[in-house]
Amino acid sequence: MSQANIPNITPDISVTKQQSLHLLLSSVALNELAFSHLINAEAEKLQAFVAFTNEATCLETRDFIQMNKAVSTLMEDLTLSQWLNLKKLDRTIALLSEEHFEENCEE
Repeated sequence: MSQANIPNITPDISVTKQQSLHLLLSSVALNELAFSHLINAEAEKLQAFVAFTNEATCLETRDFIQMNKAVSTLMEDLTLSQWLNLKKLDRTIALLSEEHFEENCEE
């Protein structure tokens, strides 16, 4: 087996501290949007399940337990992701505050 050939890439990206903080805020906002879409999709899934249960005659308790477990697992995962997103937002805001303070002191 031979080693993979990785090209020498030296990207020239120049982003200021303020631009990087704005990009971080944008990523937090996009994560929040993604969370809202996931929660909405889960709600629609539950609505479809409830509609199905109204028409079905052969559902058992385990079907409800499985659905509940699936929803609970997703909501727990989203809660953890929300917490991480909140920490990211808190730290970004702190950095923005420091930057604003530094700008005011330089004048």
